[in-house]
Amino acid sequence: MHAPPPRLSAAAAEELALELYGVAGHAYPLPGERDQNFRLEVVGAPTLLLKVSNPGEDPAVVAMQVRAMAHVAAADPALPISRVVPSRSGELVANPQGGGRLVRLHTFLPGHHLRPADLDPSGLFRLGATSARLGRALRGFFDPAADQQILWNPGRLEGVRSLLGWVSEPARGPVEAALGRSQPRLRDALRGLRSQVIHNDLSFSNLTFDSRGIIQGILDFGDLCHTALVSDLAVTCESILELPHGFDALATVAGGFLSVTELEEEELEILPDLLQARWATLIAVSSWRARAFPETAAYVGGWQQGPLRMLAQVEQIGEPRWRRLVVNAAHGAAAPALRGLPLGSTEELEAARQELLGSALSPLSYRRPLHLVRGRGALLYDREGGEYLDAYNNVPVVGHGNREVAHAVGAQSSILNTNTRYLYRPVLELAERLRATLPQGLDTVMFVNSGSEANDLAWRLARAFTAADGAVVTRHAYHGMTAAVADFSPGEWHIAIAPPHVVMIDPPDGYRGPHRRDQPGWAQQYLAEVDAAVEELATRGRRPCALLVDPGFTSDGVHHPPPGYLSQLYSRWQRAGGLVIADEVQTGFGRLGTHLWGFARHGALPDIVTLGKPMGNGYPIGAVITRAEVVDALAAKTEWFSTFGGNPVACQAGLAVLNQVDEDGFRARVTENGERLGRALWALASGHEPVGDVRSLGLLAGVELVSEREQRHPDPGLAAEVVEEMRSLGVLAGRAGAGGNVIKIRPPLVVTADQVDRVAATLDRALTTVEERARGRARDL
Repeated sequence: MHAPPPRLSAAAAEELALELYGVAGHAYPLPGERDQNFRLEVVGAPTLLLKVSNPGEDPAVVAMQVRAMAHVAAADPALPISRVVPSRSGELVANPQGGGRLVRLHTFLPGHHLRPADLDPSGLFRLGATSARLGRALRGFFDPAADQQILWNPGRLEGVRSLLGWVSEPARGPVEAALGRSQPRLRDALRGLRSQVIHNDLSFSNLTFDSRGIIQGILDFGDLCHTALVSDLAVTCESILELPHGFDALATVAGGFLSVTELEEEELEILPDLLQARWATLIAVSSWRARAFPETAAYVGGWQQGPLRMLAQVEQIGEPRWRRLVVNAAHGAAAPALRGLPLGSTEELEAARQELLGSALSPLSYRRPLHLVRGRGALLYDREGGEYLDAYNNVPVVGHGNREVAHAVGAQSSILNTNTRYLYRPVLELAERLRATLPQGLDTVMFVNSGSEANDLAWRLARAFTAADGAVVTRHAYHGMTAAVADFSPGEWHIAIAPPHVVMIDPPDGYRGPHRRDQPGWAQQYLAEVDAAVEELATRGRRPCALLVDPGFTSDGVHHPPPGYLSQLYSRWQRAGGLVIADEVQTGFGRLGTHLWGFARHGALPDIVTLGKPMGNGYPIGAVITRAEVVDALAAKTEWFSTFGGNPVACQAGLAVLNQVDEDGFRARVTENGERLGRALWALASGHEPVGDVRSLGLLAGVELVSEREQRHPDPGLAAEVVEEMRSLGVLAGRAGAGGNVIKIRPPLVVTADQVDRVAATLDRALTTVEERARGRARDL
């Protein structure tokens, strides 16, 4: 790159073609940066391309380019690359008179250049797929010359930095800033990324298309080098973000790439730095080449305006948010136009949701709905690049986008997915692993697809075993959405009238319930309600069948009863002849800290345990664990089967979750972070009058908001405003309890200590803001 390009005339090129290849034709110059290219029109024969290499080019590098093209042609013959025509003496690279001028003759590729704006979404998707196919075709190729010292290699940015003196202001500042951000990250990251020989220049200037936007030619292997595979995606996308919906377009190109070659998380995370490095390199190299070799100025002069606009966009959006937008898109999270939907603004999706999914669906969370596209750990990211700490969703117990779960699901999906009418190991391994965590006697595992299905099956088992149909649930519980268990979910009833076979009891609310912590024997008074429920069922001509209890009383407002309460509750019901169903969907897998299961934390022994989607970190799976005699009672009446219950893919997801939850220190971290959260939440009570009570155990917490501390009136309006304000501050929480006045906090169990602090600090800020707003409204009155 430090030598000027050749300066052959068209007549000299024609002479070379005739001398070396025996081809007589008319030569027409083509633009180029380092080499000199001629279109060679031959009468009565196909058009050819004559390429005269830069005199400074290493012959080994030129030979590598020729071998690489032959390798690609053999590995993926459908890729539209040119073929090298041998000289009269059989050479693929001719060296006339042994001088420094290396000459090649190629078949000429048809088509014309396009701009990104000329491609529709399907064309952008094909562009990404072609980039990945080219990388895949090259992955078995190696040549020592691929380690060439080339400025276009993103691992050699020190060379680009040395060109800053050639860059004029005002461009120099953005270039220097981009290098300052990207160079340290790339230096650290590239060592650990998947690398190979890549094309490294599949930009629009090196592609030709037909009138339909179909790629007809892949040009110029001159920047071939050994570097990170994901660099090819960055080069292909170098001008995509200039489009009006640039991040959607980037997602479409990335979606095409990912349809051929899956990229690892580390590769996707480094794409923003590769883009910034590419833009900085384009500006620096073109500035240097144009001034050092004026004859190239016309060719390289167009390289700067687009990259400068893109670097300005980084500054305008803010680099942290811009990075999140790029990484969101890099996951291929968009490309909805390929599926017949609009590109997907939040408003468009909201309208489509209402039309397509119907009015019975639970409403969206928040007044300003979240349009989420990606999650990682305890963090979620929206379409606009916003980052949110998830302190609400209990399903991803080991974190959003968990790699171990994703790998387990993907690997098993590619091998076998079937049902339990056949033999396979994963279902038996998961059943044995679950059984080993439970008290002796809970020895039989039945797999379903969700917590609702698990509770539905548990109810069938209880009815078969007891030959009864009386049920007891807490007053604002949620146990699922099937026809049977919806009767056990008072929190979802529009009219709070229990079905005739269901009796409600109060949760052990020692703060605002009918029996309070400051009253002697308050817990015993709550326990007496289950005895009264048995009597009430008898007056209706019904006998005890099932008591369904969430050990955390989560939907009831998060209650942590005193020691012995839960075991006594269970035993009173069991003595009356009923079975206890411990619904562990919200408390299981270590959420309460010291124990894997919520009932075990309280020293209680249920008859049936139900698990839901947290056991698969969100992958559809559920389970019922009970005694063999209970299952035998159902088997005596009917056969039971679930087509997808216990399928090998779901079981591998469950095993991946158990593997992580069983790791040394996992539950200890949950306990430690839970205690940290509880202390921080209790500290808020001294500074905020509406904080009436805090109930926290492990990583399940409830903060009860009241309008008057002495009277303890629930304040659902305040709670709703606080949750909305927390959302605007980047933390997601929910509400629970019959009054809707309890802030419910239940983050993924991988939440860090710093993130726990952020939850409490954000709740503090939200309370302050909402209280000040209320005082302002009062003054206005």
